[in-house]
Amino acid sequence: MVIKESLKKKSIIALTVYLALFISVFGSITYMVVESPVRAKLEENLDTKSEFLAAEISAPLYGSVGVLKSIVAMGQSIEDRQTLDEALCQVFKLNDGIAVSGGIWPEPYSVDPKKKLTSLFYNRTPQGDVDRIDLWNNPAADGYHVEPWYTSVKDQPVNTITWSQVYIDPYTHVQMITASSPYYVNGKFSGVATVDLSLANLVNFVKAKAREHDLGVVLRDANKQVITEHNFRLEKDIYVSEIQFGDFSWSLQVVNARRLVSDQVSEIVTGVELAIVPVMVLCLMFGYYLISQYLIRPISMIAKEVDGSREGGGIDINYRSPDEIRYLIDTFNQKTVYLDRERIKAQASTKAKTAFLATLSHEIRTPMNGVLGTAQILLKTDLNLEQRKLLKTLYDSGDHMMSLLNEILDYSKIEQGHLELSKSAFPLTSIIGSMHSVYHTLCNEKGLRFNVFSQVDEQRWYKGDKARLRQILFNLLNNAVKFTSQGSVDVVLSEEVRGDNNLLTIRVKDTGIGIPKEAQERIFKPFEQAESSTTRRYGGTGLGLSIVREIAHCMGSEVTLHSQEGIGSEFIVSVLLERCRPETLDIHIERNLDYRGLKALIVEDNRTNTIIIETFMKRKGFITYAVENGEEALKAVSTQTFDLVLMDNHMPVMDGVEAISGIRNMVGKEKDTLIFGCTADVFKETRERMLRAGADYIVGKPIDERVLDDALYQFANKLFQFTHKTGNDLHSVG
Repeated sequence: MVIKESLKKKSIIALTVYLALFISVFGSITYMVVESPVRAKLEENLDTKSEFLAAEISAPLYGSVGVLKSIVAMGQSIEDRQTLDEALCQVFKLNDGIAVSGGIWPEPYSVDPKKKLTSLFYNRTPQGDVDRIDLWNNPAADGYHVEPWYTSVKDQPVNTITWSQVYIDPYTHVQMITASSPYYVNGKFSGVATVDLSLANLVNFVKAKAREHDLGVVLRDANKQVITEHNFRLEKDIYVSEIQFGDFSWSLQVVNARRLVSDQVSEIVTGVELAIVPVMVLCLMFGYYLISQYLIRPISMIAKEVDGSREGGGIDINYRSPDEIRYLIDTFNQKTVYLDRERIKAQASTKAKTAFLATLSHEIRTPMNGVLGTAQILLKTDLNLEQRKLLKTLYDSGDHMMSLLNEILDYSKIEQGHLELSKSAFPLTSIIGSMHSVYHTLCNEKGLRFNVFSQVDEQRWYKGDKARLRQILFNLLNNAVKFTSQGSVDVVLSEEVRGDNNLLTIRVKDTGIGIPKEAQERIFKPFEQAESSTTRRYGGTGLGLSIVREIAHCMGSEVTLHSQEGIGSEFIVSVLLERCRPETLDIHIERNLDYRGLKALIVEDNRTNTIIIETFMKRKGFITYAVENGEEALKAVSTQTFDLVLMDNHMPVMDGVEAISGIRNMVGKEKDTLIFGCTADVFKETRERMLRAGADYIVGKPIDERVLDDALYQFANKLFQFTHKTGNDLHSVG
């Protein structure tokens, strides 16, 4: 057995896939579990930063509100104009916050009935000096009492504070904002107190804080006008922290400028995963080590032991744990012991079957030699038409019986793996001629048309096993003729080249009974036919197609079947055959040699076979002598000269192999005597033993006189070596 896939490799792949799935699932779960609280925490942190920043922005603003309230108090309590002037000037000198200007704006004509506008307005210079500015007291102007920062608090309750929009001071070009509050004297509205706040320092402060904390900031006043903006960029899914603060209703929007909250969440989740995954990988590797050590390694060792014990033997590994693997080892060893016993029994049974088949073949062929031999002899006598017809039926029946026996013997060889292919050159026309000579007559007798269509070059020669190719064809044709009652039987031969391989494709098509679809695979199994009634109606062993398939396999091919019940069948076989150059055919038309006066020794223990062989030989002109065993044959050959010895194999006292060896070991000219092995044992081993012992040729039983004539002609020179006839005298009959 070849282990195509390693269990260790598969476990590593499985572990890798599992680890990848685990990491992806674990990562997803971790993200879902960790992401929400982390995101909430990061958003909360950003909100906290926004609150701190808002508080820091509010602080100077609220400080300016204190300045404003001080001015209101002065306007309400100090009636002397000179004193009020000095006090207000002092306030702005001492104040170093963002309030850069401001003052008192009395109601028109309330201070001096002759003067409409009498404000006290002060401005602090960058050097710290305070200047009083009377610009707004210009009588030609409309007056300050119509300005929005004045009218917004006029007659409003005490402590009311309003904030103007952010504006650009026309003199300093600095962003400013004004806070206004009314003041009352003796419960009567007397005017408005104001402070002007410079936002330049506040803007710088906000930008510094934004840079310090990598924030994007937008600061807006109560009217949603932008006071300042720094690095504020909105992106998809970005979290914006927004807060409204102070009595002045400013709003602050804050984002992370460089790393978004989502990015921070991903970093944190990834950090958690990267911290946990190595631990999990180590745990998995440790787990794999344990599995490999205590599961995979023993199984791999078992696999090696099993592979090494194909021819027998158990598993011998050092495994002490009383678990399923130990149980598997023990059970396998028990099964191995059992199978070894069964294998020995099966081998003994196979040997017994082989011996039985050899004996059966021998015992059947021996009497069949008498039957068929007698029939051949009688067919050459004077017979009337009815006698000849009956005798021909007898011969055909015996010949059919031998065909069935040959099928069984062929399948026995296939079953044991003893089927071997020979390789010799032959013309395709010889196969086509054999088909015509046999099946043209058979088809005519059944009223069928027999056609052979060859698409192959008439001069084509192949190198291969001609006999097995002929067996494939004849088995398929036997079935086609047997199961066809009307119509035709067609054979189509074609050639195909696939790469370096040359294939001869054989198609045998009939118009017979067809094969049901459910039975088409079954018919290729040994001893089975399409239906149980088939054997009763048509006969046969059910081995023909099984033998065809096995021979086709040996020749590198498959058998394909196309069949429809009631319409017919087509069998297709493509066999590998090597093309070769034509050779000279040794065709002998005239085979009647002059055998008169030649002496033949028949070594045969069966009296009937002796009579048949003697009759064959005497009719040819031989003088025959017969002995019953190999020992008597050695004595006969040593005392007189024989031109031919026909040697049986299975005989008492001394068998044919020993006798042939004895003759070949003689010192005289008798050692060169022509010897034909004549045996009913058709097994290859027996024939090879006889040939190795020194037999020139093997003639099988039942003896076919045509085969015997061919053999005599083939070895004519050796047959006539002890006579005084020349080569020109050999063809002297008639």
